[in-house]
Amino acid sequence: MTQDYLSVESILALDCGSTATQALLIDRVDGEYRLVARTEAPSTVEPPWNDITASVRQAVVQMTEVIGWPLLNERGHIMSPRHHRGGVDAVVITTSASSPLRLVLAGIMRDISLISARRALSSTYAVVEAVVSLDKGDNSTHSVNGDIQGQIDLLHRLKPDAIVIVGGVDGGASRPVLQTAEAVAIASFTMQQSDRPSIIYAGNTELRPQVAALVGAEAELRAVDNVRPSVQLENPGPLQTEVEELCRQRKMERLPGFGTLSSWSPVPVLPTARAFAYTTQYLAHLDGINVLSVDVGGATTTIAAVIDEKLDLAIRSDLGLSYNATGLLNHVPVASISRWLPFEMAPVEIRNLLHNKAMHYRTVPQTREDLLLEQAVAREILRLTLHDLMPRLAKGPSRLYPDLLPKFHLIAGAGGPVTNAFSHGQAALLLLDALQPVGVTGMVLDKLRLMAPLAAVAMVNPLAATHVLERDSLLNLGTVVAPVGTAREGEIALTFKIKYEDGRSLEVEVPYGSLEVIPLPTGQTADLELRPTRRFDVGLGTKGLAGSTKVEGGVIGIIIDARGRPLPIAQDPAEQRERMQRWLWDMGS
Repeated sequence: MTQDYLSVESILALDCGSTATQALLIDRVDGEYRLVARTEAPSTVEPPWNDITASVRQAVVQMTEVIGWPLLNERGHIMSPRHHRGGVDAVVITTSASSPLRLVLAGIMRDISLISARRALSSTYAVVEAVVSLDKGDNSTHSVNGDIQGQIDLLHRLKPDAIVIVGGVDGGASRPVLQTAEAVAIASFTMQQSDRPSIIYAGNTELRPQVAALVGAEAELRAVDNVRPSVQLENPGPLQTEVEELCRQRKMERLPGFGTLSSWSPVPVLPTARAFAYTTQYLAHLDGINVLSVDVGGATTTIAAVIDEKLDLAIRSDLGLSYNATGLLNHVPVASISRWLPFEMAPVEIRNLLHNKAMHYRTVPQTREDLLLEQAVAREILRLTLHDLMPRLAKGPSRLYPDLLPKFHLIAGAGGPVTNAFSHGQAALLLLDALQPVGVTGMVLDKLRLMAPLAAVAMVNPLAATHVLERDSLLNLGTVVAPVGTAREGEIALTFKIKYEDGRSLEVEVPYGSLEVIPLPTGQTADLELRPTRRFDVGLGTKGLAGSTKVEGGVIGIIIDARGRPLPIAQDPAEQRERMQRWLWDMGS
């Protein structure tokens, strides 16, 4: 922080995405910091503009018209600090507009280091496009095994930004690791100087000198601590940090107009996903709770989780709902998407709609069918991203069931498919279907996409970030109760009794397979007594065990999701369509 934060009263937060740029003005109002204005403009990072600042200026001009206070000088730069003629006290910036770092991963296929490297890279703005290995025992789809010429051809074709070499525990076997490094060095030497990738070595620490000798001065070598120093220990941090720094240098800082943009801010520009994770961490720290935040963006999907004070982050730079709309088809069959639709849609039509979305990425759904298709795609994107994160989530007291989500006290949803849903019920159902929370969980929406920018705001004025997060950022949907278990359709899963603040009470039996919504307005609380049947657990770790809790209301109220965990999906497509329609009706949509 470059100045006393108490002197920073007006803050302009700029969030530059791949499809849109938003400007947020935060200022002091009656002794509190509040969101004063918000504007948005289409991204201009691509042709014909090729200048990220063009969309920023468009959004800021709109804001000037709204507030009647000039923010740009005659040269088109933001005036800071504020003075009697206009401007703001500080500018902060987050961005997800840059393309991800394209990587090739090199290692021994059956080596646990390869698994550790993949986990480490999944929390960065990077895409592993291929795996090269000398191990001939693996023939997975994106791999080239044993064939040096095949590796050379692969690198020439992909032209990756970097090659990550892993392998061997510290002090372990050296020959396979050095063979891998030699093969990578030979392949990279055959490339033109301008196309040669950086080489990041995160393997057996004792072999650094030999790897450096093999690579020589012809390529850039970055050596970091071993990602898997021992069989029992995983060390993802150094590799993550190095890749993030390389991404900043090679991608973010090379965005057209980035230099001008960053010169306006007294603090570094933050990657949006990392900023989103910081705010998630703050929410968890604020009340000492477990928090899960998800953001389905146009080009990237992010999930941040804090369990028992430990932060984990998963970023899918290949999955989104604009540029990367068709990326999902590389990972799941069309049937996985159509199972979330309450109507029949031909597979070829789904593919065509996704390809059209990728080409015309700024379009918004025009019909109910288009909207529900985007939500179906978002469910699958979140499911895949969560699959990347699950192996890293803490296996402590919050992880009641190994194959299900740990217990979270709060789930925050962000991104167009969630926040632009036709109704709050649709948004809640999307999150419930994709994440399948267990037990008792609060649910909120980041309707204005403030969570990431507020992390940057906190760098110049933490009090302002706190006030806006508490008062203007999160829309409270309510509380969901999701028992774990299965039964026959219609059998009683649990009985709940709710006691309202005014003394009224209500007792209801909830059948398996149903969704029940009980109104409880925002700002009100109620005591909830849960009595599950012997086949169900309400988040206490034991089936049939009853419990009581105080819950908060919201725009929906209390949702009893008695569909079971894991969520049952009908094998017959017609039956599954009927279920989806019933679930939508249950949620008021």
